[in-house]
Amino acid sequence: FRTRYGAAVIAVHRDGTRVQSNPGNIKLQAGDVLLLEAGPTFISRNIDNQRSFALISEVKDSKPPRLDKLIPALVLVGAMLIVVAIGPVLFPEQNCSSLLTMGLLTSIVMVSMDMLSQQECRDAINWEVYITIACAFGIGTAMENCGLAALIANGLVSLGNALGIGVAGLYGSVYLATFLISNIVTNNAAAALMFPIAMGVADDPSTDADPLLMSYNIMLAASASFMSPYGYTTNLLIYGPGGYKVKDFVKLGTPMQVVLWILTTLLLSRPGSWPWYISWFWTLGTFMLTCAVFVFPFMVASAFRKVRKASHLE
Repeated sequence: FRTRYGAAVIAVHRDGTRVQSNPGNIKLQAGDVLLLEAGPTFISRNIDNQRSFALISEVKDSKPPRLDKLIPALVLVGAMLIVVAIGPVLFPEQNCSSLLTMGLLTSIVMVSMDMLSQQECRDAINWEVYITIACAFGIGTAMENCGLAALIANGLVSLGNALGIGVAGLYGSVYLATFLISNIVTNNAAAALMFPIAMGVADDPSTDADPLLMSYNIMLAASASFMSPYGYTTNLLIYGPGGYKVKDFVKLGTPMQVVLWILTTLLLSRPGSWPWYISWFWTLGTFMLTCAVFVFPFMVASAFRKVRKASHLE
């Protein structure tokens, strides 16, 4: 087979099951499904060979790794990160060390050194993510223009004042409004919508809220989009390939969201009450407890279902 077709047989499937034998000892039969290791011209040379192959298709993303390019690629990425990290210190007035600039420059160098092809660069762009983010900005602008975002946020701020727990109620209500919006639109859009409203609350003479702490509150709340696959880019990146559903984000993200909501409100409402490292250890311990109670049992159950499904298929 290797001599005649220029390809090596890796595995053989027959009648829906894999033939458990060395491929070199298998006598091929009509209807066998072959997994082949072949060169780039195999398909073009055999696409019309209907006497031997009924159907030929390439396994997606099955190109062999170019290990000879690994070390140069690591060196380039490491150099990029070092320049981005120390660039603002060495060249504070230059913008050449920004992550965007250095990322583009590194990509150009990789293409020129044949580490990446131009087609691979184009294929690496996840257009679904960009389209979703662009639509989210449109939704955010519409909410702001029609006054819906301001109406919702102001109502929650009023609720915080009505709770009678001082500045904690203000921080908590603004945090709640921000992370609810952040799970619908992007974190940038949520921060843009809530920032003017939050600053208006902080600048109100009748409140004791600190504008700087309110900015921290917005920053943390806008980035805490764990309950939805649409609130953050990384959520969208794993949503499709990981086979997740919206209910998975709700199930795992809600406990984390509630824990961060309470901790952030408590820490911001009493700044300087304890050393900074106490809050770090407290947050880490709470996070580990949340994972032990909610995340790990879900992961174990999911893995068990996959193993049982795989065993059933075999």
